[in-house]
Amino acid sequence: MDRSPSVTDSPAATSDAGSSGEMTTCAGARAVITALLRPLKHTSGHAETDAHLAVSELISNALRHGGGLTGFQADLDPDATRLRLQVEDTSPEPPRSCPVPDPMTPGGRGWAIVKRIATTCSVAVLPGAGKRITVTIAI
Repeated sequence: MDRSPSVTDSPAATSDAGSSGEMTTCAGARAVITALLRPLKHTSGHAETDAHLAVSELISNALRHGGGLTGFQADLDPDATRLRLQVEDTSPEPPRSCPVPDPMTPGGRGWAIVKRIATTCSVAVLPGAGKRITVTIAI
């Protein structure tokens, strides 16, 4: 399926991609999202904020819990009504939410936040090692 426009590990889309084109920070991923959504006339600020929050949670979870980020892609469906985010890391373990996070303790809420924002979420174990999390967000 054609999902243009698309940005995949693009150093040109963000100033904090590594020399090999790998995304290295949440800020870089948010810059990619901004580059994709800014030209669209029908996108609300709320949708962009939700997409920034979701991608920040996905990237930070890959870095903190997934053994490191190994892939990132963001693209729009053909009618530009849904944003698709794909984040890959080195761990085959699926993300999990704390059943009842302690309100006084940071953390444990990221996956629940992503699932609430996203229209769809899927986790696929990759051949060899790692996983790919794919989410779509209505824009």
